[in-house]
Amino acid sequence: MNFIDDLNLIITDRDLIIKRISQSLVDFIGYQNYEIIGERLDKILDRAVRDLEELKSFVSFLKAKNGNMYKGYFKVEKLFDYHNQHRGYLIQFMDFNEVEITDDFIVFNTQNIKMKRILERASLVAQHDISVLISGETGTGKSKLAKWIHLNSQRSRNKFVSVNCSAIPDTLFESEFFGYEKGAFTGAVHSKPGKVEIADGGTLFLDEVGDLSLTSQAKLLVFVDTKEFERLGANKSKKVDVRIISATNKNLLQEMEKGNFRNDLFYRICAVRIEIPPLRERKEDIPLIVNSILSKKNKRITPRAMEVLMKRDWFGNVRELRAFLDAVSIFCQKDIIDVEDLNNEYVYFNQEQSKLDFSEEFFFSEEKRIIEALKKAKGNKKAAAKMLGMSYVSLWRKIKHYNIEI
Repeated sequence: MNFIDDLNLIITDRDLIIKRISQSLVDFIGYQNYEIIGERLDKILDRAVRDLEELKSFVSFLKAKNGNMYKGYFKVEKLFDYHNQHRGYLIQFMDFNEVEITDDFIVFNTQNIKMKRILERASLVAQHDISVLISGETGTGKSKLAKWIHLNSQRSRNKFVSVNCSAIPDTLFESEFFGYEKGAFTGAVHSKPGKVEIADGGTLFLDEVGDLSLTSQAKLLVFVDTKEFERLGANKSKKVDVRIISATNKNLLQEMEKGNFRNDLFYRICAVRIEIPPLRERKEDIPLIVNSILSKKNKRITPRAMEVLMKRDWFGNVRELRAFLDAVSIFCQKDIIDVEDLNNEYVYFNQEQSKLDFSEEFFFSEEKRIIEALKKAKGNKKAAAKMLGMSYVSLWRKIKHYNIEI
């Protein structure tokens, strides 16, 4: 099974000749594969499209074989090969009734065998309404994969509601998750639905679920078990239909052994576990990701500069790589980025410091990664947060949680 076949995707060459099309889309418009492959894109659109070179998106009607027309949004991505040669286009069709279409799934532009298997597994899981736990280091694309699973599930026409668990203190957990009625507390001048109610019929994404306190975990467990809740100040319970996808950068098995995470909650949110590998374990994807990011900025990169980027370990993963390229693109006034552009007074890139010999324990210890980042940043929390690919507030909370002395 290939994950592309479950998406509304069209792959063309530079001349807009269709080379591959999702089976779901073929079925939707009533054709057979052999009737479309090798034909121009115009065959299934109501308008003549001659060139997508400058287009990032367009609106058109998709033509079915029986003459029906389906208005939709077509998102366009250029496809580049390993040598940064433009080879064609990846076009995604989304019906106007579908959810927002601004997501960037460039993190899944991959040649890595392990990553391809993960995407195939995610595609299979998306079709079944079970809970999923996505694990991986900060910046690997856990939230993107969660949204990707939602978009390819039967719940895709309903809401995807993301909750940053690390940002919700115990005192606000119930009001944020379950909502409240007017007059439930001082300042509650209006009733407000919680995250679980907003997500009814769709997907509830619990980002950094491992950061929840044991108190909040106990409250979440009751909801996960029954899908029932009560708004603060209400006298009757409500029931919702949501799929739960969770993500964490912690090893929850170790957290359970330490008594920091409930066993019963773990086995309810982890019917299926998907672990995203860090970027340093799939370095063959770096040129694909770099070229895709830079193409949107109308820039290119020299082979020797690309080689430098591939030698770096990128502990902040794709998020760090993207942030670095954003900074380089701002200060590089040329169309082509070279080695000297990777390190100037505004953009700091010290390759020697990235070659530290970290133990395996370091990669799985969030506390050690934070301590190391703070050392490299000489105590500057904003700089350390940027290295780790997390917000300043999240870093501050984690410093307090681990009692790290600065």
